[in-house]
Amino acid sequence: MSAFASPPENAKKLMIPFPVICTPTMTEMMGALTTDYAVHISMTFEESPITGIVVLQNPDTLTAAVLYISAERTCLVFSGLNLQMFDRPEGMAPPKEQVQQDFKES
Repeated sequence: MSAFASPPENAKKLMIPFPVICTPTMTEMMGALTTDYAVHISMTFEESPITGIVVLQNPDTLTAAVLYISAERTCLVFSGLNLQMFDRPEGMAPPKEQVQQDFKES
């Protein structure tokens, strides 16, 4: 799934380097995170047909993490404290842009 919409008027595309921790497989990363922090997978989505994002959480400790998954590796991109969950506001308007359900090869 991908959405094609223009960025906000004052948006700038930046490359922001930050450290990540990677393992060769998702099994290794998930094993360590579930053992050490008792997190579970709460959400996933595909970035492309071969890459994806996994969001982990532990609602008891209010901790969360974001993993980036590819065929070559699984990387812990972000982790943090004070997890907050939100519901979609009632009566929110539908999206203005169409969301493509099929990925296009680039």
